[in-house]
Amino acid sequence: MDDLRKPFAPTAEWFVLGLVVLAILSIGIESESDSQGELEVTHLSGTIILSTRSSMNALGLDDYDRGAKATLDIQVQGVVSSQCVTCIGISMQGPVNITELMGGPISNIEANIAVLHLQEHVGDGLIAREWLSFHWDVTGEDDFTWDITIVHSPPMWQPEDRFNAGFSEGESRTGPWILIESMLGGAYNVQGCLPERSMPCLISQPDIELTSVIEPVKSPLSIPHPSTWTEIQNVSSTNETPSKTEQVRDLLNVGKPTLELHAWCNNDSQEIDAAFAWSIEGSGTTAVAPMSIYLEALALPSTSFTPVSGTWTEVESQNQGCASLVDDDGLLRIGISISEF
Repeated sequence: MDDLRKPFAPTAEWFVLGLVVLAILSIGIESESDSQGELEVTHLSGTIILSTRSSMNALGLDDYDRGAKATLDIQVQGVVSSQCVTCIGISMQGPVNITELMGGPISNIEANIAVLHLQEHVGDGLIAREWLSFHWDVTGEDDFTWDITIVHSPPMWQPEDRFNAGFSEGESRTGPWILIESMLGGAYNVQGCLPERSMPCLISQPDIELTSVIEPVKSPLSIPHPSTWTEIQNVSSTNETPSKTEQVRDLLNVGKPTLELHAWCNNDSQEIDAAFAWSIEGSGTTAVAPMSIYLEALALPSTSFTPVSGTWTEVESQNQGCASLVDDDGLLRIGISISEF
């Protein structure tokens, strides 16, 4: 399946970038020696230069010049759901400091991020459902959280240790967008470019430079299961179109408006201020797999979703927006929540 090459809206692009750039180095890898057992990343640190307008805008830095530096210091932990023994994944938490801000009233921002990626395994290499969460906590400023659930029907095949012919010796065959270097002391160094940047950025000044610490796999931490997504009943279209999730709408080729709403959310107690729905004609062949090159560079599976025919519904309250795709059989296929605090 081909990746969807349509440009992302700024917030969606930066969310995916932040999640994937962290996740690529945080999934267990197999040691070359069977006697050493499996290894996993336990710590991730480094810098990301916000060299594109999209990356700056997505963090609320619209009025600042491009080129700020984000410094990461992230702890990584394997996790398992307390309510689903086959739901395993990774949790990442730590500070992100943004410095070298130019053109605005302040020169630095201190923040913390918390990332969760959970997958429900139902067989050899088969994944039925995924949950992704990204929380951005800025000191003294407004925070936001993205929560995503993806339902794969039929289950998505994602075999372990698959070989990706698109890469050789840590470099993309189609262009050096990302380089991976093994270091002494059980660590990896990754250099890469932001989505809007051209390949020569690796030669002049990489946007992304991260170092991961590799250690033997430890027992996963048991965590509460993500919030349940439920259908919101008795929702009708409003004159006002929801705005909190409009950037997600750009990822899909929505069709004509429809009065048949199928609203889902991980919080069904909210008071709806705006609601709208569109029909979707899914091709069944084009997959949304943004930033998959970073995952494939390590021969790791990337999260992807193939849009299907159905109804795309968005609802919005004062502090939360929810968007959902329900197929023609009335089944939820993807749900996205954006909350502001």
